[in-house]
Amino acid sequence: MIKWQDTLSVGIEMIDEEHKELFKRVNDVFDACMRQQGQEKVYEIIGFLKQYTVKHFGDEERLLEKYKYPELPIHKKLHEKFVDDIKEIEKDIKENGVNVSIITTLNRKLVDWLINHISKADKRYGEYIKAHSAD
Repeated sequence: MIKWQDTLSVGIEMIDEEHKELFKRVNDVFDACMRQQGQEKVYEIIGFLKQYTVKHFGDEERLLEKYKYPELPIHKKLHEKFVDDIKEIEKDIKENGVNVSIITTLNRKLVDWLINHISKADKRYGEYIKAHSAD
């Protein structure tokens, strides 16, 4: 399970709220795995996480376009990689069910990526937007 920390805030309310929702969705996946709710339930939650991630990334990218964020092409590639990782996990669950390997992969690919991405890449654009919002 992962816990939202205020130190992860990028200072943009809509984005921070969506990040908190992503944390909740990742936790839902872990909870379903730990409760052994079955492959179908975990697969369903992963699918929803994927859809929500695509929505969030779209919102984020539109905001970065609005402020002409110079690192947007790099940021988009990071987003694409994350969505690809979720698709791989989804495929793995469908083919192999929920197992220790899946939980390890979830932790490594979802949790680590989410925390590192927000605390580094997203914080950078938050600072950029704050500096350029008066323009």
